[in-house]
Parts: sequence; structure tokens; C-alpha cells
Amino acid sequence: MHMHMSFWWGADVGDVFFQGLTVSTTGAMVALCVTLTVLSIVYEGLKVHGAKVRARAARERKQSASCPPSESATLLSLETSPGVLRPLSRRFCAFFAEATIFLFHNMLGYALMLTVMIYNGYLFVAVVGGMALGYFFFGHMSMKVNMENVQARRTNVICTARCLQAAESCAMSHSAPCPSSRPKTRCSNYQTLCS
Repeated sequence: MHMHMSFWWGADVGDVFFQGLTVSTTGAMVALCVTLTVLSIVYEGLKVHGAKVRARAARERKQSASCPPSESATLLSLETSPGVLRPLSRRFCAFFAEATIFLFHNMLGYALMLTVMIYNGYLFVAVVGGMALGYFFFGHMSMKVNMENVQARRTNVICTARCLQAAESCAMSHSAPCPSSRPKTRCSNYQTLCS
């Protein structure tokens, strides 16, 4: 098989990615196209997952910067139950999982790019069609998450003394679940700083 430098249509692609993984029949080409379509949909879904991770990180940064923790809340956060992982190891596990997904997402993107560079029309249509389907399935979620991410980055919450008192009383009575770290009354954006 020779290297094509323009689009061509045929089922005899030859080796794909690995030596021995040969596509030379119509059935093998159909199976490869279906696989590439599914992988392209997964690729678009992983984009949404990455946006959700960034939005969650922005929300956590915003919450941690909104009100400094009171002494009792800090002491209560240090108490851990025996079956729970330590916060550092939990963060490491979460970071490792996200790094693994990031690695898989990028490897999948490069593999799809290399597939398109074979210049086979069927493979090109399978990859681009799969990405279009993925955008159809996940695009609305991606836009929503990206808008939440932008909003979380732009919103600056400056807490008042009343917010601190409410957060401290909520932390002191930790037996009941806290509705939020800042009550809705008098905890709007851009108020006076806590003393």
C-alpha cells in the first residue's frame, strides 16, 4: 500500500495503528468506521467532563476564598472518621484520576487525528460524523458548564461579619446539616469586608 496525499475511497486501508491490525475487507472497514464513530463521541463527552472539572475547581476556589474559616470550623474539619481517607490522599487520588482521564482524552484526540491523516474518505466521515454526534449529545451540557465556569470565575463574594457569625454557629451545631456556608440575608456580593 502506498501513502495517499489526497482523499480516496476504498476498503483496503492496510495496517491501522499496529502491525497486524489490517483492514482490507468491507466488513473490517465497516467495523473500523463504527469504532471510530463511537470513539469520536467519547472524545466529545470527555470534553464536557473536563469542563465540569474546571467548573468544580472554580466553585471550590470561590467558596474557599469567600469567607475565612472560623476556628471551630477548622477544628471540626480536622476530625476524620477512621474509615475515611485523609484529605491529602483523597486529593491525590482525585488528581491522579483526572490526570488519567486527561491523558486518555489527549491520546484519543491524537489517534483520531492520525486516522484522518490516512486520507480515507470513509474514515474521515466516521470521525467527523462521530464528533458531530458527540456535539449533538453533549454540546448543550458543554455550553451550560462553560457558562457556569465563567460565572464562578467572575463572581467575587466578600463576606460580612454577619456571614462569619452564621458560618460559625452552623459549624458549632454540626449535628444538623448546614444549608450553606453563607446565609442568603446580607451576604450579597461586594459588601464590606469582615473585620
